[in-house]
Amino acid sequence: MPGKLHDWLAHARSDLSLAKLAQGNEDIIPEQVCFHTQQAAEKALKAVLVARKVAFPYAHDLNVLFRVALDAGIEVPEEVLEAESLTPYAVEARYLGYWEEITPSEVGDALELAATVVSWAAELIDQPDA
Repeated sequence: MPGKLHDWLAHARSDLSLAKLAQGNEDIIPEQVCFHTQQAAEKALKAVLVARKVAFPYAHDLNVLFRVALDAGIEVPEEVLEAESLTPYAVEARYLGYWEEITPSEVGDALELAATVVSWAAELIDQPDA
């Protein structure tokens, strides 16, 4: 498995922290804030997969990664699965003119979803059978 378990989780937390710091900063565009929310969720999910010794593809698509987790028997709560909606922020939202304006409300929703995934991952990894 690529990377160490706690490295994945540390990177997830770092991306989440960057997104929180950037939220509302007029010098940082919302697309970049949301990119870091997607990255936080992706890295947290990959941390869970590493912890459970599940191979995963090199992909930014949270739908694909959640499917890998579910197929491996990892229980993923519905509120965590909702983070699949962050997937477009990995690539599409970063292309100029490709994406509609991201509102402050959408940024807040993205932060909340990412925080949910990071918290879930941290709790799951701390379980003795992880």
